[in-house]
Amino acid sequence: MEQSKKFNLPTESLEKLLINIKDENSFHELYLLLKAPIYGYSLTILKNREDALDNVQDVFITLYHQIDSYQREKKPMNWIFTITKNKAITKLRQRRDTEKIEDYMTSISFSKEEDKILFEILMNQLQEEERSIVLLHLLWGFKHREIAEMLSIKLSTVLSKYHRATKKLKEMEASK
Repeated sequence: MEQSKKFNLPTESLEKLLINIKDENSFHELYLLLKAPIYGYSLTILKNREDALDNVQDVFITLYHQIDSYQREKKPMNWIFTITKNKAITKLRQRRDTEKIEDYMTSISFSKEEDKILFEILMNQLQEEERSIVLLHLLWGFKHREIAEMLSIKLSTVLSKYHRATKKLKEMEASK
């Protein structure tokens, strides 16, 4: 039985809750289980607490109304995080005219403020897609194949961008 790595919940149980989302108890249980990771991922993209909270609501509304489009052969967390990413990107596009998009790392806690600042500087040097790949893999623990599916790009592209990004980060850190 496959388990979701970060949530210690069998994929089948998560899928059952998702499929039964229109049942009030299933919806509530799914919300309690997923609100924190959806919020955290939304925050890494949106860089704004209120927008991230709004995105959580938008994601659950979408899950509720789009459950018929869920394909059972897909992993439920991939589908949920893809919806989360798409909703967040839509929000970014809506506010892009008035705000510059900041780096993705404001929600990570570091032991030293200097480490956080250095990491933010380094991450800002990466292209947007490279940042997404690195964060999805390192922060959220998704496999490269899952990231390729979420971002709708080839696995080979994910692997090359991930390795290129981590190499850039190491080189930049060494030069600081």
